[in-house]
Amino acid sequence: MDNDRKIDITGLCCSVPIIKISKELKDMQSGEVLLAVSDKDSMKNDIPAFCRQSGNELLGLETSGQDDTLAFYIKKG
Repeated sequence: MDNDRKIDITGLCCSVPIIKISKELKDMQSGEVLLAVSDKDSMKNDIPAFCRQSGNELLGLETSGQDDTLAFYIKKG
């Protein structure tokens, strides 16, 4: 899937990933896509909830079986 920007939130936990994603989206134009890469399983719940609450759209989630990385594609609303 194509993206306009990428943010690496691997190794981060609690609210830090969401804060970083929010800050990155703030600098983007409506309709642009942010790729957020994480290694935390908890982000499977946190990022969709953030998108619902913030008016952004989660376009998809891709997982890599090799290193358990999660790739979230978020479209700025």
